[in-house]
Amino acid sequence: MNDTFYVTPVSELEKLEDWNNPLAFQAAHHHENLNVSDTVEVEWRLRDRMKTVSVALVMCLHIGVDPPDVAKINPCSKLECWIDPFAMTPRRALESIAAELQRQYERWQSKARYKSSLDPTQEDIKKLCMTLRRNAREERILFHYNGHGVPRPTANGEIWVFNKNFTQYIPLSLYDLQKWMSSPSIFVFDCSHAAVILNLFVKFADQIDKELEETRRNLAQNFLPTLTHTPTQMTPQLPASSPLHDILLGACGENELLPMNPELPADLFTSCLTTPIKIALHMIDKIPGTVTDRKSMLGELNWIFTAVTDTIAWNSLPKDIFQRLFRQDLLVASLFRNFLLAERIMRSYGCHVCSRPALPPMFEHRLWNAWDMALDLCLKQLPSVLKQTESGIREPVYEPSSFFADQLTAFSVWLSENSLLTSTIERENLKQPEQLPIVLQVLLSQSHRQRALDLLARFLDIGTWAVHLALSVGIFPYVLRLLQATSDDLRPYLVFIWAKILAVDRACQIDIIREKGHEYFISTLTDVRSSNGVRALAAFNLTCLVDNYTKGQDELLQVVPRVVDILNTPVTYFRETSALFLWSTLFLGQAWRSNSHACEKAVLSSAPETLQTLLATHDSPEVRAACAYALGTFLSASTSGVELSERRSDQSRTATTYLIKSLHDGSPLVRQEVLVALHHFLTLFTHTNPNPNPTTAANNANRPVGPTYITVSDRVNEAIRTVAACDPSYEMVQIAESIITDPQKPVQTKFFQWCCSRFRVSNTITRDLGSGISPQIRGAFYNEDEDDCFARSGRYWRNHCIRSNPSRLADFQHMRETIFNNRISAATPLALRLHPYENYLTVANSNGNLNFYELDGTPRSKSALKVGSVGSTINTLDYINAHDRTLICIGTDNHAIRIFDESTQRLLSSWIALYDEHNPLHTTATTHHQRSPSNVSSASSSTTSTTVSTTPSKFVVDWNQHLCRIYASSTDMNIVALWDVERERCLYTMDTNASSGVYCLISDSNGFCAAGMGDGTVNCFDTRSRDSPVLIIPPTTPINRHSPIISLNVNTNDRLLSISNMGQLRRWDIESGVSAELSVPQTSQNVLAADVHSTGNVLALATPNALQFKTCFGDLLFDIKHSKFAQVSCLSFHQYRQLLAVGFNDGSISMFTGKTNSSSL
Repeated sequence: MNDTFYVTPVSELEKLEDWNNPLAFQAAHHHENLNVSDTVEVEWRLRDRMKTVSVALVMCLHIGVDPPDVAKINPCSKLECWIDPFAMTPRRALESIAAELQRQYERWQSKARYKSSLDPTQEDIKKLCMTLRRNAREERILFHYNGHGVPRPTANGEIWVFNKNFTQYIPLSLYDLQKWMSSPSIFVFDCSHAAVILNLFVKFADQIDKELEETRRNLAQNFLPTLTHTPTQMTPQLPASSPLHDILLGACGENELLPMNPELPADLFTSCLTTPIKIALHMIDKIPGTVTDRKSMLGELNWIFTAVTDTIAWNSLPKDIFQRLFRQDLLVASLFRNFLLAERIMRSYGCHVCSRPALPPMFEHRLWNAWDMALDLCLKQLPSVLKQTESGIREPVYEPSSFFADQLTAFSVWLSENSLLTSTIERENLKQPEQLPIVLQVLLSQSHRQRALDLLARFLDIGTWAVHLALSVGIFPYVLRLLQATSDDLRPYLVFIWAKILAVDRACQIDIIREKGHEYFISTLTDVRSSNGVRALAAFNLTCLVDNYTKGQDELLQVVPRVVDILNTPVTYFRETSALFLWSTLFLGQAWRSNSHACEKAVLSSAPETLQTLLATHDSPEVRAACAYALGTFLSASTSGVELSERRSDQSRTATTYLIKSLHDGSPLVRQEVLVALHHFLTLFTHTNPNPNPTTAANNANRPVGPTYITVSDRVNEAIRTVAACDPSYEMVQIAESIITDPQKPVQTKFFQWCCSRFRVSNTITRDLGSGISPQIRGAFYNEDEDDCFARSGRYWRNHCIRSNPSRLADFQHMRETIFNNRISAATPLALRLHPYENYLTVANSNGNLNFYELDGTPRSKSALKVGSVGSTINTLDYINAHDRTLICIGTDNHAIRIFDESTQRLLSSWIALYDEHNPLHTTATTHHQRSPSNVSSASSSTTSTTVSTTPSKFVVDWNQHLCRIYASSTDMNIVALWDVERERCLYTMDTNASSGVYCLISDSNGFCAAGMGDGTVNCFDTRSRDSPVLIIPPTTPINRHSPIISLNVNTNDRLLSISNMGQLRRWDIESGVSAELSVPQTSQNVLAADVHSTGNVLALATPNALQFKTCFGDLLFDIKHSKFAQVSCLSFHQYRQLLAVGFNDGSISMFTGKTNSSSL
C-alpha cells in the first residue's frame, strides 16, 4: 500500500494565527553572550609601506653591433621603446630610447628620480647605484637592465657591460651589483636567458644576508659596551631590509632567447611592463584619450586592465604576497599588473617570464576572457572613433564597455547565493568572491558608485570575515576618500560601510580624524532629513572615533550639545529611534570617559540631566542601560584627580540618586550598568573624602536626604547590600558582593563592547538602508540557522491542528484513568504545567527546582533546573512563547520573576515585580499598598473555616502572550503591577482600593485584566491606555459569605467565572460588574487547588479528601477520593486535551485522562 503525503499550501501556512502572535524575550541581549572580546585581531595594514624613489635605466644596446652569442634573423625585431634605432645616429637613438623609457615609467611613478646609464662601464654602474642608494636611504630603487646589445648572462652570475672604448664586453657580477644597490630594490632584466640571473640572484642574496648578520653581531659586540659614542658613530649605515626580500622580474627562461619576430618590438618584455595597453592592442597607438581620463577610450581600457589584473592576482596569490606586490608600492604594483600581461604575451612567443618571488601561472585565468572582450569592443569601435577625432570632435562618441556592470552583476549573484549560507557553514569554507577587487575599482566611477557601495555594504554585512577580505584587498583608501563626497544618496551606504570597518578595526579612527572624515559623520547625524537608522550608524561611527582616543574626544567635543538636542527630541514610538538614542548616549559616555574637561563641558550642556530623564522614562532597555553606562563614565571621570566644580559635584550626587531608583528596573542589563555606576560614585566619594566623618560627609560629598539626613553614599551602600541580598539576577549578586568585599577593586561589564560587537556579526542591515538598521538593536529576531522559517511553519501548523480539535465536555465524563502515578521526589510539587502543544509536563517543587517529564512520567532530562533562590518559594509557573520556542516563567514569594530558556536552561531575564515606589531600596511593598493586619483579620473572620491571616503570602502572576505583558500582585497587597516585557519596565500599578489582597489574576488579548480578591470580589481593569488604567468593575462591599477567589476563567462572552476557596462559583459581567452566584453546594473544607479547562467547560477542585470534577455550571461530574492519594498541592489542566496533572504533598505526581485519550498517548 502506497503512503499518501499531503502538502499544506504556502497560502494556508501564511494564514496561521501564530504568525500574528508576538515573541517575547527575543532581543539580542537575552540570548547572546555579553562577555565579548574587546578587540578583534586585524592584520590588513601593511607593516612596511614603501615607495620607489629612484630608478636606474641601464641601456646596454651598442646599436649597430650584434652580440657575438646571438645569431639574429633577417628581418629581425628592432624597435626599442617604440623607436627605430636605425632611423637616426646610434648615439641619438640611444639617448632617445632612454628618454622614452623614462617617460613610459613616469606614467606609473612620476615623482621618482630617474638616472640613465647608456652603454656603461662597471664604474658607471657602481657610481650610479651607490649614488641612488645614498639618496634613497631606506626606500626602494628600481634597476632596469636592457641587455639586447651584450652577450647572455653567464653561468657564474654575471651580466655584461662595456669598457671605456667599447672594445670589450666586461662581466659585471650580480654579487657586486646587489651590494651596490643594497636593499630594498627591484630589478628588471630584459635579456635572453634571464632566469639564469634569477637563480644566482637568490644564491648571492643569501650570501650577502649572512654577511650582514655577521656585521651586525660584530657591531653589537664592539660598540654596545662603549657609551662614549653617539648613535651615528656606533652604528654604521646598514641596509634596512634583507636582500632576500628584493624583487626581480625576468623576460624569459634559462635557455630561452628573446623573440625576434620583426612584427614585434625588440623589447617586448619592457613594452609589456611599461605600455601594456598599446601592446595588448597589437601596437595600435592612436587610441583617443589619456590613461588618467576614465571617460575616454584609452582611460577606460586602462581602468579595466587594472581591475582585471588586480582581480586575477588577488584570487591567485597568497594574501601576504598580494599585499607586498600589489599594495605596498605604487610602481611595483603597476609593474606586476603589467607583468601578468607579459606572462600571457611572452608565452605565446615561446618565452616564459620569471620573477622573484615566484608566482603561479595566471595566463589562463578566466577573467582574461573579459579583458579580450573589452579589447574586441574597442577595436570594433576604433575606426569610427578615429574618424570622429580626425573631423575635429574633441570627445568622440563611443559605446562604453559593459565590463564593470557585468562584474557587479556577477558579484550580486554571489551575494544572493552565499549571504544566506554564512550562518550555516564555516567562514573558512566560504569561497571568496573573485569580483571584490573590481567592486573597489568601480568606487572610482560616479556612474557605478552607488551600486558598488550597495553591494559592498551587503558584502561587509556577512561579518568580520568579509570585512577582513575587503580591507586586505585595499578598500580603506577608497572609502576614506569618499568621506569627502557631498552626495546625499551615498550617505546610507558610506556610514554603514564605515560602521562595519570601525567595529572590526578601531585603529582607523586615527586616519579618519586626521583626514577630517568625522565631519561627514557629524553632518549625517545632525541631518534630520536622514532616516533614524542612518543617523544611528553615524552616531556609532562617532562613538568609535572617541573610544579611548583623546584626540578624537577633543575634536568631537563640539558635538555634545547637538547630541543632547537629539536625545531631547520627543519620540512617538521608541523602536523608531532606539538605535539612534542608544549610540547617541554611548557617544556621550565615551566622549567624556577619563576626560574631566569634557565632563565639565557636558554639565554646561545639561547632558547628565538628559541621561537621568531617559534612564527613568525611556522604553528601550538598551537605551536605559546606555544611560546608566554613560552616567557611570561621567562619575568615573570625576576620579581623575582634578578638583570638581560645585556644579559638577551637585550633578554627580543627583545622578547617583537617579541611579539608585533604577535598581528596580525590569532589565538585568540596565541594573548591572546602574550597579557599576554606583560603584564609580563610591570611588568618587572615597577620593573626595579620604577620611570622611559624619559632618564633612554631609556637608562636602553628599547632600542630606530626608529627615534622617542619610547621606548619598550611605544610600548607595544600602542599595548595594540590598542587591546582594535580594536581586534575582546571578550576575547582579556577584557584582554587588564583589563591591562589598573590595570597594577599591575595579568593577566593569562588557556592555559597551557587546554593543559594538553587534556590528561585527552578520545580518545587521535591512533591505532598505535608508530605513535604518535591523536586528542590531531593534529587538526580536531569530537565528535562522537554528529555527528557520520552515521549522517554524511546521510548529505553527501543528499548533493549529491541536487548537482545531479541542476536548469537549463529553470527553471528560470518564476522566478517572491515570497514565502514571509516581513519587518522583521527596520535594513537594508547588506548581505544574502541561505544555499546550508539546508532550511534556513541567513541575516546580519545594526545593526550588524545575523538572521536565514526558506524559508517561519519564524524565526528559537527567538533571533538574535550579530556578529558585535560597529562602524563597516558587508560587507560579507558566510558559512563554509556547506556540514557538518555549521559555519558562517562574515567580517566587519574594516577588521575583525569572525567565528561563527551556532548551538551554539559561536565565534570560529576572526582576522584582513588586517594589515600593517611594522607597526603591525595599523590594516589597511596605506602604498603604500592603494589606494591614486588621483588614486581614476582618476578612478572614467573615469566612467560614478560613484563616487567611495565618497563610503565607503568595505571589500571583498572569502572563499575556498576545500583549507581551505580565500582571503581578500578591495575596498581601492591594495593587496590581503591569509589566511590559518588550520594554522591560513597569507601565504602572493599579490600585484595587480593597481591604484584601489579590489571590488570582487573568487577562485577555483586548487589554482587560481581572483580579480575584481575598474578600470575594473581582476588580477588572481596562489597561489599553499606557498612561493609567480604567477600573471597570469597581470594588464592592465584601460578600460576607464569600471566601477568597482562588481561580478565574474568562469565556468568549466576556464573562468571568470565579472559584472561591470554599468551592463557590460566581459569574461576573465585565461591562456591568454584576455578578451571579451559581447554585453550587458549599464544601465543608477549603479548596486546596482549582483549575478550569478552557474548551471543555470543566473545572477540577481539590479538597483535603477528594478530587472533584464539575461543569462550569456547577454540576458534579464525578469525584475521586483520596484514599490512595496524599493531599493535593497543585493541579493543572491541559489547555486543549483531556489531561489533568496533579501534584501531591508527598512528592508524587499523577496524570489523569479519559479512555478515548489514553490510547493516543
